[in-house]
Parts: sequence; C-alpha cells; structure tokens
Amino acid sequence: MNFKSKIIDFQNTAEKDFEKNKNIVTTFKFLLALLLFFGSTIFAAFTLPFRFVLKQFVQKDKNFKIHKGNNSNIDQLLKEELVLIDFWAEWCGPCVMMNSIIKDFAETSKGIKVVKVNADLNMETLKKFNVRGLPHFLLVENGKEIKRFAGAMTLHDLNKFCFDGK
Repeated sequence: MNFKSKIIDFQNTAEKDFEKNKNIVTTFKFLLALLLFFGSTIFAAFTLPFRFVLKQFVQKDKNFKIHKGNNSNIDQLLKEELVLIDFWAEWCGPCVMMNSIIKDFAETSKGIKVVKVNADLNMETLKKFNVRGLPHFLLVENGKEIKRFAGAMTLHDLNKFCFDGK
C-alpha cells in the first residue's frame, strides 16, 4: 500500500471508528484525519499552478483508459454496461490523491469504463447526478445508478465498491 493509500485508509478508518464509538482516542484520530484532509486541500490549492504548468510539458499517456466526461458527452459515455464516474476538482486534496489510484484502477480493471468529470467545469452534470461533495463516485450500469460513494478510497476499496455484489 503506497503512502497516499495509507492516508486515505487512515482517514476512512478514523471516521468509521469515531461514528461507532466516541472516546478520547477515536476523537483524536478523527481530528488528525480532519487536519490531514484540510492539509491536503490546502496543498492541492497551492500546487495547482505548478501542476498545470507541469501538465503542459509532460507527454500524455496514449494508452490511458480514463475518459473525460463533460456536460455534452456524459450520456453517451454511460451507454456502456458498467461505468465508474469520478467527480473531482483540481483544488480538492483528496481528489488529487485519488488520481494515481484511479489510473491504476482503470489500467487493471476489466469490464468497466472509468470516466472522470471535472466538477468546476461541468456544474450541469453535477446537478444532474446530485453530487454535493468531492471526490464523489457513481457506479452506473446500463445507464442506471447502482451505488455512490463520497470521499477518497484506496485501490482495494475501489475494487470492492465496483465489483462486490456483482
């Protein structure tokens, strides 16, 4: 498990533990997870210009299996049997942490199309799917929503979200 996945797993576990049992230890872990969340968002916001410039000079991967969804093409992209939609934003720390996880998932998973929708540029699509927080994941089968998850996930959690119960 890489460093980003460990942070995501810590945050998700801290939140679940705090919901189940509120004591000094779970409260401390929850507050630490909250600080990590805010820290990652501040980091993402401050590094946004640098990441933008870097993207201009780095060669795009030709075999990349992630589709860019937007207001005009989302319905066409959802015509596949099984689609995972990732709603994200450049300023969102957890979204930025999920980028490499989503890329790994798209490259290793078979039978699922991965679509990323930039929330800042596609507000109409966010309203259509009632997305209120980022990152936000929707699993869609034959054009109909199966389930959704708000928040960051590890690669293991993402596989479980998409393929358990199928």
